Amino acid sequence: MYLKYLNRKAESQILKWEKDFCVTIEVSRPCKTRLGVFIPKNNGKSLIKINQDLNQYSFLITLVHELAHASIWTKFGRRVKPHGDEWKKEFQKMMLRFLNPEYFPDDILKVLSRHMINPMATTVRDVKLTEILMSYNDNDQEVITINSLEYGVCFKTSDGREFRKIKKMRKNYKCIELKSGKIYRFYPLAVVFPL
Repeated sequence: MYLKYLNRKAESQILKWEKDFCVTIEVSRPCKTRLGVFIPKNNGKSLIKINQDLNQYSFLITLVHELAHASIWTKFGRRVKPHGDEWKKEFQKMMLRFLNPEYFPDDILKVLSRHMINPMATTVRDVKLTEILMSYNDNDQEVITINSLEYGVCFKTSDGREFRKIKKMRKNYKCIELKSGKIYRFYPLAVVFPL
C-alpha cells in the first residue's frame, strides 16, 4: 500500500483525490526514465505508478504531479497537452495545500515554492530541487553527481566507462571518454564515481 510512503497528514487528501479522479495508485519497481506515470483508461479506473525508491518528499511531489494528470484527464480527456497550461494550473493548485512546514523541511520548501511558479514536465529537470530532494535519500553511501565534480576530474559511469569533465555547456557538461577520445554530454545530476 502506498500510504506508508506518505506523510500521515497528507493521507486524507490523497485518498479523496484517488476516489474523485477514479484512479488506482500503485508503488512499482524503480524505473530509470521516470519517477511516476499516469496511465489513463477510458473504461474503468486509471492507474498511477510511483517508484518505490523515492523518499517521502519526492514521493509526495511525484504523486501530486500524477494526480494532477488524473484530474485533467477527468475534465478534458485527450483534448489538452499532458503538460500544458491546464495541467500546470491544476498541479499548482493541488500542491499549494502542501507548501508548508507540515509536509516539507525549509530547504525543500524554498526551492519547491520557486519550482511551482512554473512547474516543469518533470522535477528532475529542476537541478536545484532534485539535488535537495536527493540529499534526503536513505543511502548508505554518498551519491556523487557530475555537477559536484571539479573540472578536469576523471570519473567512471555505472557501466564502467571512464571520462574527464571538461566544461559546462548551457545546461549539461561536456566530458571526454578517456579510451576513445569521443565527447559526450552529461546531465548535471548524472550519478558518477570519481577515479
